[in-house]
Amino acid sequence: MHSRMIFLFAALMLTGCAQMAPTKITRYTINSWESDIGYAAVVQTGNTYHISGVTCGGPNYKEAVSVCYKELGGILARHQLTSQNVVKETIYALDIEALKQQIPVRKKFYVNSQFPAATWVQISRLYSPEHLIEIELIAVK
Repeated sequence: MHSRMIFLFAALMLTGCAQMAPTKITRYTINSWESDIGYAAVVQTGNTYHISGVTCGGPNYKEAVSVCYKELGGILARHQLTSQNVVKETIYALDIEALKQQIPVRKKFYVNSQFPAATWVQISRLYSPEHLIEIELIAVK
């Protein structure tokens, strides 16, 4: 009798798992060149938003960092998100020391010091040679 109950319980569990709906994936584009290159600016899976890297240049890192976080703030707002929804940030920089000098600019983006997990990587080149940094985010609603 005990083994029948275990079998029945296992069968019910497997049936329940098999009937779970797949996670819906929605892709959002912002710029016309995304389809030319072959990517989406934002991919939503359930309540998670994967935001493609935003690249920024300018005369210096202060300008590049400011512009990137302004653009990212706009992307988040389009999806009714704020920096407080960001759980992971990855920054690629041509000069990590110059990026580190802009920590105060970055900290202003994250309201009430609600900082995400973060990875900063120095690289030799971004997609366009004039870009100094690229920042990508993962946010959860």
